[in-house]
This record gives sequence, structure tokens and C-alpha cells, in this order.
Amino acid sequence: MSRVYVAVDLETTGLDPERDAIIELGAVRFRDGEILDLYSQVVNPGRAVPRAIQQLTGITQAEIARAPRLADIASSFRAFIGDAPLVGHNIGFDISFLRSHNLYRFNPGIDTWTLSLILLPGLSSYKLGRIAEHLGIELREAHRALDDAAAAMEVFQALYEKGAALPRRVLQTINRIAESSDWPLRDLFREFEQEAARRWGRGARAEKRKPVEPLFDRFQPLEPIKNPQPLDVDELVAMLEPGGRFAEHFPHYEHRPPQVEMLRTVAEAFNQSRHVMIEAGTGTGKSVAYLIPALAWAVQTGRRVMVSSNTINLQDQLFNKDLPDLKEILPFDFEVAVLKGRSNYLCPRRLKNLLQRGDLNRTEIDVLARVLVWLQHTETGEQSEIVLLNARERAVWQRICSDPHTCSPTFCLEQGGRPCYFYQARRRAEAAHLVIINHALLFADVKVDNKALPPYEHLIIDEAHHLEDAATNALAVTVDHPGFAAHLRDLTPLGGGGEKAGGLLSAIVTAVKNACPSDRAEAIAEISRRLVDAAPSLDLRMHECMDAMERFLQEREARRKDGTRYDIRLRITRDVRAQPAWVDVEIMWENLDIVFKDFLEDLARLLGGLQDLSNYSIANGEALIADLQSILEALLETRQVLKEAVDKPDANTIYWLRRSQQNGIVILHSAPLHVGNLIEREVFLPRDTVILTSATLRTANSFAYLRERIGANDVDEVALDSPFDYRSAALLYLPTDMPEPNRPEYQPRVEEAILRLSLATEGRLLALFTSYAQMKRTAEALLPALLEAGLTLHVQGQGGSRQQILDEFKQGERAVLLGTRSFWEGVDVQGDALSALVIARLPFAVPTDPIIAARSETFDSPFYQYSIPMAILNLRQGFGRLIRSAQDRGVCVILDRR
Repeated sequence: MSRVYVAVDLETTGLDPERDAIIELGAVRFRDGEILDLYSQVVNPGRAVPRAIQQLTGITQAEIARAPRLADIASSFRAFIGDAPLVGHNIGFDISFLRSHNLYRFNPGIDTWTLSLILLPGLSSYKLGRIAEHLGIELREAHRALDDAAAAMEVFQALYEKGAALPRRVLQTINRIAESSDWPLRDLFREFEQEAARRWGRGARAEKRKPVEPLFDRFQPLEPIKNPQPLDVDELVAMLEPGGRFAEHFPHYEHRPPQVEMLRTVAEAFNQSRHVMIEAGTGTGKSVAYLIPALAWAVQTGRRVMVSSNTINLQDQLFNKDLPDLKEILPFDFEVAVLKGRSNYLCPRRLKNLLQRGDLNRTEIDVLARVLVWLQHTETGEQSEIVLLNARERAVWQRICSDPHTCSPTFCLEQGGRPCYFYQARRRAEAAHLVIINHALLFADVKVDNKALPPYEHLIIDEAHHLEDAATNALAVTVDHPGFAAHLRDLTPLGGGGEKAGGLLSAIVTAVKNACPSDRAEAIAEISRRLVDAAPSLDLRMHECMDAMERFLQEREARRKDGTRYDIRLRITRDVRAQPAWVDVEIMWENLDIVFKDFLEDLARLLGGLQDLSNYSIANGEALIADLQSILEALLETRQVLKEAVDKPDANTIYWLRRSQQNGIVILHSAPLHVGNLIEREVFLPRDTVILTSATLRTANSFAYLRERIGANDVDEVALDSPFDYRSAALLYLPTDMPEPNRPEYQPRVEEAILRLSLATEGRLLALFTSYAQMKRTAEALLPALLEAGLTLHVQGQGGSRQQILDEFKQGERAVLLGTRSFWEGVDVQGDALSALVIARLPFAVPTDPIIAARSETFDSPFYQYSIPMAILNLRQGFGRLIRSAQDRGVCVILDRR
């Protein structure tokens, strides 16, 4: 490091640089880890500072009153930082204030948060304290500007060392893709490469690549055992009885009769090839109750068992806690694997292809830099090991993840230089007795004709109350112009330019010319030229069609004048298609389809022509065919959805338009109206054994509602009560003086109730909302009072991932947590950390949601037959967060008089 840097931090009265003021400036001027100078100054903003900010920072109003105004010290601060690059954690916040107050006008700065995402893959949190702890840096007093600036300097110095220690080939690749960009970290990574070169020149050891291990050597597929014996149910049950293996292994083991009964039911279902729905109340210990017979069956018969969950939390619990415990207890050995959907795994070949593009933007470079560094350490290639911050970053991942059309065990190794991570995971699953998957993958396997999962005959579905939603989501399709244009750009740049313009078509023409006779090559080139020439026109027609849909949508919504801040949705029904204004959509669709149909026919001809040349040694021929087939199938699906939605609807499909308030993009959606028959046909009928379980499968003590929704027509039923004594452990409080939720006075009363409860319980409170907007308004109203009372407020979506926020809530002694839908389930907080649960509204589905509205129309009495049962299941899940052990005590308050 030879440049001078300045680490900077500010304390402010709020988050808005246009309205809020700076109350403290802190800066450290340094080079090569040596502090050259310090700057620290409290600033008088000329206004009262909120009490909460005083408590947070420790800066008193009296100290502020004695301080100079910003105008008096501005020149000295500008002189201190000069033109040096600024360093800070979430530096964009500080720079926005500095620029707003005319204190800084140079580069965007170096964000240690962004840098940590690249150089420290796999951290549970990227807050400054967690990063410093990981790097062995001791933080001083928090929320004072100079101390935070000094901490940012130390973190930056440690990150600089890690960056300069990266393999040179990684640094060279990052610098090559960033060379002509405006990436904020471009100059810093050039420094890393220069420093790495200097160290290599001073005799550093040569870099060694990890040897590529043969893909299938370690994992041999599971072989079924001939004439296997049935499970000894009594022997398995004995493990859970008093004095059994579990009592011997766990000193505080509690014998739970419902758990024993569930284990017996599952074991007998395996022996008798039965399908069973088991509702097991909270505290039953259902995962152990089904894992023991499942593992015993798989080992005894050589036939794998699939276990499907809806949430990652349950997958993690099974794989990281329950199964390691069983490994120590059970009297037999077994192998377990976790298998996720293809899109969760990196494709080395697709990564290599994207890295060769010369027009990458900031977001793409950010993600690719993270991936290139992470690739030096990962064993699984799973996306969950790196952080993707938003939809734009997830879109980049979709361009480098495994794809069913373009990936194979050999493609990635031959073309990308690494084994295919998905096929490694698939091979592990083929060798495992028990494979953990999720509901999304369960139905993705259905969608690709059972090619995603290894063959299986035995299935356990936990969190089975989500099965209908999972099937619906798996079979849903979306169409939007940016996604459509991305497919065209993969074929050829939309500016045209012939066969030398780049993209897949150019690669196909070049490869065929180099391998085939001129007449065959010219035929391919001619089709390619037609496609290149047609692509810009097709893109324009698609834009015009989606634009017509947007105009129709806005015209309809303008009549409402409700000022909604949510995404705008409109279900496309027969009545909608009968509107005069819909004619414009039909005309634009017809104009689009004239070009679209010809384009797809040429694309299919090109694919067929390429397949006919398989006898020639075309470079990357298989990969080119696979890439072309993938794009063709995606575009065929797009055309089919558009055609149905505009004028030829399928009776079992729901269509709707959505305009995102965040980015203004109009998206056309389609989803199945009924999925029960599909679930019955694809999940139940082909399997010998299917176990469906959850803490909430019944409404009004009946399985009838869920049975009808998921096609569970020939399935036995078992209901097991929770071992918890709710009458003595929980108090349910139903205020009768709350206004109706649609009244303006309702929200202030919710805020008042949650605040009073939080103060009474000294934190230890979880509040569940059905609306993110209501949760956010409540958080803004509560924060000052909670801070003044010394309570910490955690809010979903602010300050970390769901799991990070939940962990901090568990560890805090005086904490309040506000959450929406994802916190209604899978939250397990035992002991004193949670004593009060607030449910702001009954969890009724939004009646105007297109899927809810369409399905409601299939009932004689939709509210009683559909809405209420669904709300009951959701409410029972939410209430289940309160009591998580036999020792827990707590109160549940429902602020909805309905």
C-alpha cells in the first residue's frame, strides 16, 4: 500500500442527508497501516438533537451547544481529507452527508462492507463488529465517530492484506473484467495485483491449484437389498422409552408419548406401504420420530428415503443437529445428503462464458468478484455460501448457475476447468440413505419429468401445510421485457451487426465454419443472419406489447385513486378481456406474434441443423446445442403464456399483470388454478410410502380442508396432541376494545399496545404482522420510546438476514422483534428470551390477490370454505412461536377483534 487513505465516520441526527444534520466528524489519515493524523470534532447543528440519538452516541445536548457550527470547521475538514480516497463501513451513507454539506466531491469511496462481501465469503453477518471480530480486531467505543473511523481503518488494513494475498490469476481476472468499467473498487484491486506481483517477485511460493478430483470416485450409488426384512417396530420404539438409547445419551431426555406414537405410525407405514397425514403438535419431536424409522428402513432395504421441507431453517436443523445426534445414537451407520435445486449450484462453464464478456456493469462485476474469491474455498458451489443483496444480483447468479439444458457431468470439467457442482451433489444423493430436499425441488423434479432427483419410492414431507403453495410456485411462469431481452442478448447483441456481432449465434457460425463443409456452414450462417436481423424488431415488438399492457393496467388503476404504495396487480379475466381498451393489447400481441412465430421457427431450424451436424467435430458442439435449446424452450414458453393470457386462456390457469412500484417493470404471471390432481398424480400415486406431517394440518379438528387442496384422497390420518400444557403455560389475551383493522385509529392503538407490552415485559416480545408496511410504520413509531427505555428493537429486513436478526434477538436480554410472514413459522426461541407474542392482525389472505381471488370463485362459500381454514392454519403457526419447551411461559395478544 503506497497511497494515503482517509477513514471517515459521521454521527448524524437521522438518515436523510437532505433533512438531517451532522453532529460529529471523525477521520483517520493513514498509509500502510500507520496513522498519519487524526480529526475529531463535535458539530452544533443549530437544532435540538433527539434524545434517542443522544443516548445512542453518548453526545449530550450540552456538549453540542458548546461545539462550533459546521460552516466554521468545514474548510479544516476539507483540507484534512484532501483528495485522498475515503474509506468507511457503508461509506455511501457518510459520503451522501458530506456531499450534501459540500464537504467532499471526489470518488465514491471504498466501502469496507462491499469489500468484506468479496474477501470474506461465508460470514454470518457483515456488520462492522462481526467483521472486526472475524479479523481479530478489538473495537473500541461504538457510535463515536473517531472510534468508528479508526475501526474502519483497521478493518480496511486487514482486508487489504487479504486482497493482496489472493492468487494472482484471481486478481488478474477481476482486473480484466473491471478494466473499462466505473467499478468503485477498480483502483484498489489494481493495487492488490501490483502488491501480489511484488511479493511474488520477492520469492513468494508459486500458486498451486487444488487438484481436480474425479467426479464419481468417492460416491457409489445405493443398491437395493433383495428380500429385505420389515422393520422391527418395537425395537425402534424402545430407543425412545425410559431407559432406552436416548435416555442413556441425553441426561435431560424427556419421554414423550406422542413422539413414540408417531415413530410407531411412521415405521408401520414403511412396512405396509401406506400414505399417512400426521399432525404432531409443537413439542412432539416429530423430526426424530420420522428420521429414526426412515434411516432404519433405508439401511435395511437399500432404498433411499427423501425428506422434503419448506424452509432452509428446517433443512439446517435436520442436517446440522438432528442427524449428527442420531449418528451417535443409532446402532447402525448411514449416509445423508442435502440436495437443492440446480439454480443453487454454480456452473463453472457458464461462469467462464460470462467472464469473457467485455460489457459488464457494476452489479455484474461485484457479483463475479465475490464468486471468483469464494471459488477458491467452496466445496459445494452452493449460492447460499455467498451473499446476494437484491434482485439485480440474483439475476447475475441466474446467468452462472447450473442449468438443466446446458450442464452435464463433463461440460463443466471440459469447458470450465472444474467439476460440475450440481452433479457432485447429485452423486452424493445417489449414494445416500436419506436425502434432504425442499418442496421447491420436489416439484421442480415433477416439472422436468423426474430428472432432477435420484429415483425414490419413499417420501416424508415435513411442513406439509405448504404443499399447495409450493406446487403453485413451481408451476408458475413470469414474462417481462427485461428477461425476454436478456435471452435475445444471449443470442446476439440487439444492435444487429451480422455474424461478427458476438453472442451465441456468432459462436455457432464460427464453430460450424471451422469444422464443416462450406455448403453446410453457409446454411447455418444464413439462418443465423435472419435471426440476427430479426432480433431488434422482435425486441421492439415485445416492448410495445408489454407497454400496451402497462397502459391498460395504469388506466384501470387510475380509476381507483387509492394512492397505493404497493405493487399494482390486475387479474386477467374474461371481463377484463372484454374491455374496449384491451383491444390495444390484442393488436400489439398480434404484431408481436407475427415476428415471434417466424423467429422461433428459424431458431428451431438452426437447432435442428446444428444437431444434424453431430458427425462433425464442432468445437463445443454439445454445449452450443444445449445453450440454443435452453433459449428456444424459454422463448417458446414465453410465447405460450402471452398467447393464453391475451386471447386463448387455459381453464386451469390464472393470469395476472403486476407493475412493480420499485422499478416500474410490468410482469405477466401465470399459475395453475388447481394443483391437487397434479400432487396426487405426481407425488402420491408413484410412491410406496408418503408421510405428510406438520404441527398444523387440521382446521376445526378435521383434515378435510388440506386433504382436498393437495389431492390426498387415499391417505390415512393421525392427530397427535402437543405434550405442552398450554392451559397453564400460556395466556391468550383478546382485547375487545380495539378498532376494526380498516379504521384509521387502529394503527395508533396497535403501536400503543405493543409499546406498553414491551415496557411491561422489559422486551422479550415478538410482534407478528401480515403487512410489511404496517410493520415498518410501527417500528418507526416505537423506536424512540424503546431506545429511551433501554430496549433494543430488531426489525425484519433491517440490519441483517432473518437468521442474523433472530440470533441477535435470542442473545439480547431486553429486545423487541418485529417480523412479517417468514417469522410466523420456523422461529424457535426457548426460555426467557421470548415471553410475549403479539399478533397484529388475523392472517387472512389478501382477497384481491389474483390466485386467492381465482380459487375463491371455485367455492360456494369462499370465506368459510377457503379463507377461514387458511387463516386458521396460519394463526396456529404464529401462535406456535410462543411456547417452545415444557418450561416456557408466555402471553399471546391478538390485536384484532374479529
